[in-house]
Amino acid sequence: MSDVIRSYALSSSHLHKALLVFSQIQQPTLLIFNNLIRGLSKSERPNEAIDMYYNLMYHRGIVGDDLTFIFLFKACSRINDVLNGQIFHVHALKLGFESYLFISNAMIRMYGSFGELEWAQKVFDQMRNRDLVSWNSLICGYSQCNRFKEVLSLFNSMQEANVKADAVTMVKVILACIYLGHDDIADSMAKNVISWTCIITGYVQANQSSDAVKLFQDMMEANVKPDEITIATVLSACAHLGSLDVGLAIHEYICRYDIRADVYVGNALIDMYCKCLAVNGFVNRAFEIFALMLRDGVQPSHGSFMGILLACTHAGLIDEGLEYFESMEKVYGLTPEMKHYGCIVDLLSRSGYLDRAYEFIKAMPVVPDVVVWRILLSACKLHGMWS
Repeated sequence: MSDVIRSYALSSSHLHKALLVFSQIQQPTLLIFNNLIRGLSKSERPNEAIDMYYNLMYHRGIVGDDLTFIFLFKACSRINDVLNGQIFHVHALKLGFESYLFISNAMIRMYGSFGELEWAQKVFDQMRNRDLVSWNSLICGYSQCNRFKEVLSLFNSMQEANVKADAVTMVKVILACIYLGHDDIADSMAKNVISWTCIITGYVQANQSSDAVKLFQDMMEANVKPDEITIATVLSACAHLGSLDVGLAIHEYICRYDIRADVYVGNALIDMYCKCLAVNGFVNRAFEIFALMLRDGVQPSHGSFMGILLACTHAGLIDEGLEYFESMEKVYGLTPEMKHYGCIVDLLSRSGYLDRAYEFIKAMPVVPDVVVWRILLSACKLHGMWS
């Protein structure tokens, strides 16, 4: 039974089946609870993971293990629930999990996502053993809060501890150097595809897309062959700039050198075309790329569907947009997120179908957020139905 629940729980489109099976079990095991809490923490319903722990485990005297708390920390991060995150921290300590490396790493990530860097630093400082994930989790937390001097300080300490940095580390270090004005960072690194990609990614994350595109051009002139990650990153810079000419050149390069349009490259291409199509009319190209991805056996992601739905919205393709939206769950097993619902509301309301947009909102299986309602209200104002 636990295998059935695990299979359902880890599929966003079948999570409701896992909960249905669970409701028929009189004495669920810890393994079953962990599978459900894990599934809920990854879904659009992370708050239910927290409720399950309190109502069905803790208050019934069922003690969680290290995995339980790793999933709960993730759920708290997803909904920015600082209070419950701290409560679960205390529970984990009382159960003696403070020496578990994965528990400490999960807590650092959670506190970093909250912006509670003092707590993240405290957990880090109290760790007996640290691995690369420990260092990266804290570095990412400081970077997220724009504490770039601390990022470089941690990087120096990391080197002193003889912990080898990876691409995640270097992207955050480069981002810090860019923000702090250390523009000579590119000259101090070995010129290979990994270092070039790290620097380009750093500029993209620093919202300096023009510099990212220029670096990519320098990389090509230096005869360093980009990989899929480089391509996807520089395409995102083109999308941000609306630079269709560079995006087209990169797409031509992909085709000429037979670079596989994996989910990252495919999504980046769709995103680039969709963001440029409003002024350049390239909606059909986005659809063609999506079709090619499917033909090559690439599983579409939430991001690729977001790009396609945006394309339909810009082009006013209502039937096509609704068809793509319905295929997310029925065909590809992807549970639509709030942003996908927002796209459909935007598609319907922009085209003047305000009643259909309102009925769509009422039929949503999740509670619509303020953005969804704002889209509808803006359309009402646009079409003279503001009151």
